[in-house]
Amino acid sequence: LRRGDEVEAVIIPQGAFSTLCVSSQVGCRQGCTFCATGTMGLLRSLAADEILAQLHAAAAAVRQHGMPPLRNVVFMGMGEPADNVEEVSRALHAMVHPFGFQLGRSYVCVSTVGPSPGHIRALEPLPARLAWSVHAADDRLRRLLVPTTRHRMSELRDAWGETLQARADRGLMAEVTLIDGVNDGADAAASLHGLLAPLPGKTRVNLIPYNANAGLGAAGRLFRPAQPEAVRAFQRRLLDRGLICTVRTPRGNEESSACGMLRVEHAKGSRASRGDLASSVSDEFKEADTARMQ
Repeated sequence: LRRGDEVEAVIIPQGAFSTLCVSSQVGCRQGCTFCATGTMGLLRSLAADEILAQLHAAAAAVRQHGMPPLRNVVFMGMGEPADNVEEVSRALHAMVHPFGFQLGRSYVCVSTVGPSPGHIRALEPLPARLAWSVHAADDRLRRLLVPTTRHRMSELRDAWGETLQARADRGLMAEVTLIDGVNDGADAAASLHGLLAPLPGKTRVNLIPYNANAGLGAAGRLFRPAQPEAVRAFQRRLLDRGLICTVRTPRGNEESSACGMLRVEHAKGSRASRGDLASSVSDEFKEADTARMQ
């Protein structure tokens, strides 16, 4: 990047096409306790041209290595897109413009934790599909997993409902990273259904088995991937309640490029790992009601 710092972007070949996972910031301020990017803190937001440079470089790499052509772009890399919405919007318009990268709007997706109702409503004009990184419907558990959460999940859900209606959207994608013994039980599935059921359109839930992640500090050492049978049971509970639910196939673990594993070790001006936050969250997990975690 122009300032000498770095971000990561990931090309994912899938059958006849490839998907590119792009970053919107160097680091991230949200501090999700299961995500390596959060340990960096937020260094800065990317300009639109720096986001587009990832797509340009990826397109060249795809041609060079004979991979399937790029069709999909997902803002699921480093950073929180809603904290950089103006530059993300500029990049998106270039991606879908007929004289730009000519991507289809339905093949571009912006994923966000939804920092606040205002952040969510600001996404309404974006020329892309929208995804909500939920991770837990229970307010207390959500704050443990996403420590920067400042609003009740029902408030965020209602903001999503307004946004989807304003967009005449076909439906929201909701993402849940499943962690063994934390948010993968029957109560968590029931709470998630209760949270998402009022949303307009067809809500699609994408379950993401947690990717074991070195370097997350005290909190990360408590986490293990949800067991395959627990993932299948969680999916079945949602399907039985009428929600569309898929399970993301883990890819890129060996290269530390899977979901939640992106981190630049030597970013210019990089902050130290957020050990104090990790220790605090670790203590809260240990003291949490065991029944709530199952």
